[in-house]
Amino acid sequence: MLAELHIRNFAIIDELTASFDPGLTVITGETGAGKSILVNAINLVLGSRGSAELIRSGSQEATVAALFSRDPQGSAELLVKRTLASSGRNRVYINGEPATVQIMAQLCRGLVSISGQHEHQLFLDPAVQLQILDHYGELTAQREKYSGSFAAVQELNSEIKRLRRRARERQEKQELHRFQLDEIEKAQVKVDEEVKLEEERKLLRHAEELRQGAAEIHRILYADHAAVVGQLSLCDKLLTELSRLDSNMQSLAKMVEDSRFQLEEVAFSMRDYAERVSADPERLQWVEERLHTIKGLLRKYGGDSRALLATAERLREELETVASDEAEIDAKEKQLELAKKRALSEAVDLSRARRQVSHKLEQAVAESLACLDLPGCTVRVAFDQDRELAGQGIKVDAYLLDSSGIDRVAFLFSANPGEELRPLARVASGGELSRVVLALKELQAREGSQETLIFDEVDAGIGGRTAELVGRRLKALSKSYQVICITHLPQIAAYGDHHYVVRKEARQGRTTTSIARVTNEERLAEIARMLGGVKVSEKTRAHAREMLEQARRAHT
Repeated sequence: MLAELHIRNFAIIDELTASFDPGLTVITGETGAGKSILVNAINLVLGSRGSAELIRSGSQEATVAALFSRDPQGSAELLVKRTLASSGRNRVYINGEPATVQIMAQLCRGLVSISGQHEHQLFLDPAVQLQILDHYGELTAQREKYSGSFAAVQELNSEIKRLRRRARERQEKQELHRFQLDEIEKAQVKVDEEVKLEEERKLLRHAEELRQGAAEIHRILYADHAAVVGQLSLCDKLLTELSRLDSNMQSLAKMVEDSRFQLEEVAFSMRDYAERVSADPERLQWVEERLHTIKGLLRKYGGDSRALLATAERLREELETVASDEAEIDAKEKQLELAKKRALSEAVDLSRARRQVSHKLEQAVAESLACLDLPGCTVRVAFDQDRELAGQGIKVDAYLLDSSGIDRVAFLFSANPGEELRPLARVASGGELSRVVLALKELQAREGSQETLIFDEVDAGIGGRTAELVGRRLKALSKSYQVICITHLPQIAAYGDHHYVVRKEARQGRTTTSIARVTNEERLAEIARMLGGVKVSEKTRAHAREMLEQARRAHT
């Protein structure tokens, strides 16, 4: 329930605060006084688009704050505040804490429903009409269950398309991948082979230089008359003799002996190396060719031999998955068929339930419209399952499924007996459409609902007796909802539990809009003004008093 509305620097409103109570609140005032500005302000806290153009001329920002009560006692309150700045920046606060427009809209969803000319057009949308039918027939849970099943069909359908696209891309690459794998496998490259071949090539290219060097080292260390090892042997003998005289020499003798043994080992190794190493042109040519082959593959596929072997493994996996793709697609298609059957079964059950409910809805709307001075009207709910959905539907057997089921409905209307039934949008006048919307809203009423219904120009195209009947219906509707009605008709205003008057006046050279609650004589004067215009006679005041008394008696 909307408990309080505060507006500052919005359009032609300087500052305005209004409190609202349960029941039927009527808002009246001269044309152009700013009644619809209140609706625009409420729309702003419901999440509608805001712009700097809404800011009062000469001000830097506009603010709209709404206090909602979520229970009849008012213990659970929601305070929503939105500020528009001339810079274009929006600020939103929920119970004093910063928030976003999206969060605000989500929290306020279901708290207020505004019915104006735009919303009347919304009721002509077949999708909205189907929602009305489902809501009236208490089929929402059944529809949500089906929607979940249809979503599963869509998800599987999308997954199969993705798998097929991937399989097609892989098949297109299959020939290339097979060629690449054959090329790598034929080379039979081993881990780090290029490193080992580089080392061997270096040895083969410098074989003679290595042989000569090794032989020279053997000669210097061992083969020459004055070789190092021989000289060390002499030193060893001398130190051994000296150590008999001076025991301190023993460690030095041991060091020379160890050095001689090590150098002998080096000399013999160099001799063997010199005898073993030799130039091998054929082997060198083979190594050069092998390195050329391997390096060519590495340039082509990148990295080293380890990366090359990893590429080969990846190509094998790619080729193997081409076959597995088909198996995965087959499995998903089987799941899809089961999901389609389940969704179709639920859609058919939902359609059957809708058709049963539609007759009750037709009768209920007709009865409600009869009470709104359309006694001879006829309302029908037409079902159509043969339609195109611009690619949004999924064909299952002979049916086309979408997120709402297999049905597309149209509310058909005839205002007078004997006239052909036609779609509501094509035959209903403004006054008739206003009453149809009111009747549908009344059918959607839930006892104890905390939703606020705001009717802006519900009186379009009606007057006299019909306006009084609309007033009575709004009064009845206010038992289930908090109802706020902006009206120009005294017949409707007379039925309000609470009455506000919106006035536009000039203050210090500026035009501003104000709102005030009127009771007793002030309310009587406003009803008289609505009846009589500029000049209000005593007869007009008497008529206004009679109208208010009649409305009071009608609901006591």
